[in-house]
Amino acid sequence: MTEGVGTAGVTAAGTGTDSNVKPAPPGGAAAPTARPPRLYALDLIRFIAAAVVVLRHWVATGTAYVGNHWVYAWGIAQPRHIAPFPLVAVVTYGDLGVQLFFLISGFVICMSSWGRTLGQFGASRVSRLYPAYWFSVLASIAVLLALPRLGVHRWPGTFNDVLMNLTMTQSFYGVHDIDPVYWTLAAELRFYLLFAIVVAFGVTYRRVMYFCWLWVFAAMFTKVTGNGTLNQILQPAYAPYFIAGVAFFLIWRFGPTMLLWALVGVSFLIAQSQTAPDPLSFPEIGWAYPRWPMLLCLVLFFALMALIALHKLDWVRWKPLATLGALTYPLYLLHQDIGFTMIAYLHRHLSFWPTLGLAAFGILVLCYLVQRFVEPTVQRLLKNGVKNSLLAMRRADEGAQPAGRSSRSRAFLIPHQGAASSPSQSEPAP
Repeated sequence: MTEGVGTAGVTAAGTGTDSNVKPAPPGGAAAPTARPPRLYALDLIRFIAAAVVVLRHWVATGTAYVGNHWVYAWGIAQPRHIAPFPLVAVVTYGDLGVQLFFLISGFVICMSSWGRTLGQFGASRVSRLYPAYWFSVLASIAVLLALPRLGVHRWPGTFNDVLMNLTMTQSFYGVHDIDPVYWTLAAELRFYLLFAIVVAFGVTYRRVMYFCWLWVFAAMFTKVTGNGTLNQILQPAYAPYFIAGVAFFLIWRFGPTMLLWALVGVSFLIAQSQTAPDPLSFPEIGWAYPRWPMLLCLVLFFALMALIALHKLDWVRWKPLATLGALTYPLYLLHQDIGFTMIAYLHRHLSFWPTLGLAAFGILVLCYLVQRFVEPTVQRLLKNGVKNSLLAMRRADEGAQPAGRSSRSRAFLIPHQGAASSPSQSEPAP
């Protein structure tokens, strides 16, 4: 998902901070400092979030709606009949890994946007999201059509759906996701678009704080009014996780304050009120699972992020965790369509545990190949292309200005933003 879905690195490169930086004045632009160490604990948590989502899909449900067709990885409607029930009972709650992704995404997106212009922010998101995603769309449909075990080889409108899925905006137009897990990417995109408003004015402590509190109350208003348009934009069901993630980053960078803890606390209280078991929507799980473990999971998620924000996990520096973190996004994208196909073919000849083990090994190898060979190449092409496009726009705008004036001299100042903290002077130009 995502950063939700692990869509950004967890170093603070470009953020202008490290764990030893003193808090900057609220509302002011932070001065750039040395590049901080990588947050290896966040890499580990991201991978755990992806792993529990995978286990939920592979072991607890084993069913997905793909191309107007229900598919069954294990050949039966309820995997609990062949999987050990204690395992099923635990991983049934694995869908909460998505909420953990959203928490991490709020933290990482705020981190990675600090000191960047809107153009740089957009370029970083495009180059990070699309390479693995494009591979996933093409690889998933190729596997589904070439290997008919899941019965999706006759997908009506396949060609048109694939083309639309390449934009990552298919759900906005009512087009089927090639892989059901892509729904979280739409939630991430909405968050990026909202946070881009802050980036456009220049990311500072004060503006980020205003943005978060405004989002909290706007989401409440959306729930009260039931306005469908605002619901799609503000996402009241997921907003608490993004907001809390942003607040945790501010704590990590500037230190804890009562107002920041209040933001985290309000986000947690809203989040837990919106979280409830829904066995009727997932009959393939086959048991009425209780709500209390979901609350415990949320407490654990917020506690882990609090430990990171307070620098209590800075001692985690095992470098292989960076590799696990890099595998998270491909793992999330590839595990359902392709993973289900692997399970369907393996389970014809093997029992539950060997099938699960080999499928996990196979999908991790594929993810490593994508992370090692596909992403770097395509990311480099996208970064260069977007960078050159931004430079071309800048040159065109500067050439259109009257003699002696430039676009920099017309920087728009907003309240609380003096000349010293304006984006044109505190951030590099695109």
